[in-house]
Amino acid sequence: MCRIYGSFGGATIIPQVWDDVAGTMREGGPDEMGRRSGDGWTLGNNRLAIQGVPDGHQPFERPGLSCVFNGEIYNHRALRAELTTRGYSFTGDCDGDVLLPLYEVYGDAFVGRLEGMFAVAVVDRREEPCLKLFTDHAGMKSLYYYLSGNGSRLCFASELRALSRLPDFPDTIDPLAVDRYLGGRAIWGPGTVHTRVRTLKPGSVLRFADGRLTVGQTPLDLVERPDGEPTVAAAAARLDEILRDEMSRMLDADVPVCVITSGGLDSSYTTALAADLVPDLASFNIAYRGEWPSDERHFAEEVARHCGTRHHQVLLDPATFPALVERYVRHLDQPNNAPHSLSTFALFEAVHQAGFKVALTGDGADELFAGYARFGKAAQDGSLTWHRAYQDAMAAVHRTALERLYTPEYLRLVEEAGGFFGDGIGDDLDERVRSGQHGKLETLLRYDQFERFPYYILRRVDHLGMAHSVEARIPFLQPSVVRLAHSLPAHVKVADGVVKAPVAEAARRWVPRSVVERPKQPFTLPITAMIKPGEALYGMIGDLLLAPGARCHDYVRTRAVRDLFRTQTETPTADAAETLWSLLVLETWLSARVS
Repeated sequence: MCRIYGSFGGATIIPQVWDDVAGTMREGGPDEMGRRSGDGWTLGNNRLAIQGVPDGHQPFERPGLSCVFNGEIYNHRALRAELTTRGYSFTGDCDGDVLLPLYEVYGDAFVGRLEGMFAVAVVDRREEPCLKLFTDHAGMKSLYYYLSGNGSRLCFASELRALSRLPDFPDTIDPLAVDRYLGGRAIWGPGTVHTRVRTLKPGSVLRFADGRLTVGQTPLDLVERPDGEPTVAAAAARLDEILRDEMSRMLDADVPVCVITSGGLDSSYTTALAADLVPDLASFNIAYRGEWPSDERHFAEEVARHCGTRHHQVLLDPATFPALVERYVRHLDQPNNAPHSLSTFALFEAVHQAGFKVALTGDGADELFAGYARFGKAAQDGSLTWHRAYQDAMAAVHRTALERLYTPEYLRLVEEAGGFFGDGIGDDLDERVRSGQHGKLETLLRYDQFERFPYYILRRVDHLGMAHSVEARIPFLQPSVVRLAHSLPAHVKVADGVVKAPVAEAARRWVPRSVVERPKQPFTLPITAMIKPGEALYGMIGDLLLAPGARCHDYVRTRAVRDLFRTQTETPTADAAETLWSLLVLETWLSARVS
């Protein structure tokens, strides 16, 4: 796991600037810094040494080729054995050593041989000199880029805040990004909060040569063709087999590995499988001092006892939240309304302080196997306007509320640009469902996996983990699991009223029954209860959002914010709390970028 950066084409960028870019991402790669420059190009890397610690120095080199890499390749030993039969030789045990040999053999299709998570940059000087950027099938690792004003140079980095250190960075904010944020809870790619800066979508390959830029999809096969009629039992057995195999590779590291245990089904199942493979496994859970709704710590403790892990209970004091909000928002790169971002940031900090560099998480199962109620509800909604209700379920603020919230000037700008982002989401989904390529439920799931999940969930996991030099590994997002999920019909994913049925069935032999059969509860911060008079977040929101110079007033009406604050003071509601929280993150982000 690392942070990478570089450029191709145009005038030379002086080393001091690259030092600044690299230093901005130091937490994500504190163990070693490597950089190489040639005629019109630079590749750089900050390394977080996980595998083959004594070796693996980047950039990697082959005749006419240079490469930097962020991520982990879990099947690197099998690939190494294959490449050895082709005449390649290796020293050390770093997973990145296989990348350039694979590229020499397979060209751009080499990424189809990789099982893991990655963002890879290759400078190929063998024929027409070019830069190529590759991202994994799920978009687990971020990569941002922009073209210089005259189009002659492309610059890229793992983090926007690092990219912004370059002197020609186009830092103009796209005003429509605010509507995209409130309509989608995050800034969905490939656009970003900046008008001329892009991010690579899952499974992408970018090629840049002589001022010409192309972006396409890498040839990845994510289809499994099971034998016989799929059933919940068969799917559960196959899932269990796959996950045990994947986790045996993911737990293989030269540094300590732990697991995040929220108390929910997916993380509990992940914990149990990991504990069966690793003796004296450490588990981590986060909760809040005091009595709060949706407290899951007792479920996490039950799972830890059942699995025999060394359990670490992290307790946050809500009085510290204002300072914590300001710290974590700086690492987000872009506004993200997930309240549990605060918890994620603090949890990874505790993992780092305990001496761990790698943490397994249970992310991704809900999106693959239909774990959220909104999926099933929308799939069963036969009305012509089903997509309007669904788009509200994906939004931080409902469309009708946005009409009251936005200033007249900003509302006019949104309308002139084609309307609300949320309406566009709904229309897009409705069209995809009508196209009939997949059933309705599967269409919703794949839309989430490739359009929303990488930017709302995975960016947060990646950026906030790396803020504390912690690599998050995600078993459910490995290609073998994705292939299985894509092969299953809707009636297997949601069976007899049970959502995520294959996961629940597979977990039964591993985790307590109380965890398997309890109602779905999202891992989140209870903001409705925490944004009340006397609480620290309440005071912070009042101080920032109602201040005369609040930057968010360029987009939202002061009176509307005051009305929301009054509602939350007198009769707290989930909608008012989420809107205020979303605006708090936006205001903090706007303030951080100019401070």
